[in-house]
Amino acid sequence: MKSTIIKFPVASFRRIESPHDETVARSYIAVANIVNLPAEVEEWRKINPRDPKITSGVSKKIQKSLENNPDQFLFRNRGITLLVDKAEYDNKTGEVSLELVDSTRHGLLDGGHTYRVLQNFVHSANPDELKDINACVRIEIIEGIENLDDAVEIVLARNTSAQVKSESLEELNQHFEEIKQVVKDKPYANRIAYKEYEIDEKTGEAKDVDIKEILSYLVCFDVDHFDQEHHPIMAYSQKSNVIEHFKNYRATLMKYVPLIPRILELRDTIYRELPEAYNKAAGGKFGALTGVIQINNRPKMANEELIFNSSEANYRIPSAFIYPVLAAFRNLVKVEGDKAIWKDDPIKVFRSLADELAKTVGEQAKEMRNPTKLGKDQATWKLCNNIARIAVLERGL
Repeated sequence: MKSTIIKFPVASFRRIESPHDETVARSYIAVANIVNLPAEVEEWRKINPRDPKITSGVSKKIQKSLENNPDQFLFRNRGITLLVDKAEYDNKTGEVSLELVDSTRHGLLDGGHTYRVLQNFVHSANPDELKDINACVRIEIIEGIENLDDAVEIVLARNTSAQVKSESLEELNQHFEEIKQVVKDKPYANRIAYKEYEIDEKTGEAKDVDIKEILSYLVCFDVDHFDQEHHPIMAYSQKSNVIEHFKNYRATLMKYVPLIPRILELRDTIYRELPEAYNKAAGGKFGALTGVIQINNRPKMANEELIFNSSEANYRIPSAFIYPVLAAFRNLVKVEGDKAIWKDDPIKVFRSLADELAKTVGEQAKEMRNPTKLGKDQATWKLCNNIARIAVLERGL
């Protein structure tokens, strides 16, 4: 049987020592820039029973993680697993050489969605952009397993963490009834996953909007716990803390739940209109900002779907650009007893301030050249908040 040799450069490579190396298998961990992930792996997918769709909920989550936090992708994604006949590393060239012989035993065992998203992302980039891609992926290489069933059992046994996480979110599920009620008539209602890996019964696809995302937008408008000096940066940077915040202050946050539909519409409006506002106000190119992708320059990429206002965007924008602007509009929230209402329509007010907000965020982004730093930057949140706060005061709202 003819073998295939796949070679590619890696940033690091190490063998995982085990007493069973000679009797069961040998395991290696490599870290590679996603640009160097070998395209030949596509021909060795037979052992993976699932055919990943680039439009699935899982793929969209991977895509979002890659675009929003490329420098942290290595730590936020479990990577891919390859079964091979033989693996070798040349420490002089920094290259890994993998030999695959039998397509029923060798190839891509786990991480099919990750692999396809990464390949699509790299192939969509132009040559200049490829030089700036610094995202890395973890590659586990298992050598010497003869029986495929044994390999599959190993992978399944090590991936129980998702079940634990699902159970913890399931425990919270009874607390989301009010949210379900306010969005029940919205076209995106059935796309919200209130527990990990929730499947849409009609489509059979994983629901692609995590409840943590919805809660992160809600927390941006919590005027009980955030003021002019303390900003809800955790909404962007620490989604797990958002869940804890909701659990701890659920009674207080209930007053904001009726605002959710408009908050979500505002979020998508900001996403769609921020680029042109920046181009107009700054006389620059929004698509040139670090982390931003101008889709109409990429024939292989589909427009970004904005499900909360049933529209599309011509840019893919790191969420770090969106959260500070969105949170600024908590200045429009008025609390009356156990109710929260809008002082004015947030979308109308955003459009009147869009140029100034876009220019502010754009200038901060140009200075930092790192979306993750931008999203965690206290000054950026404060600058955006001040723009909205002053506008509210000037209008006597």
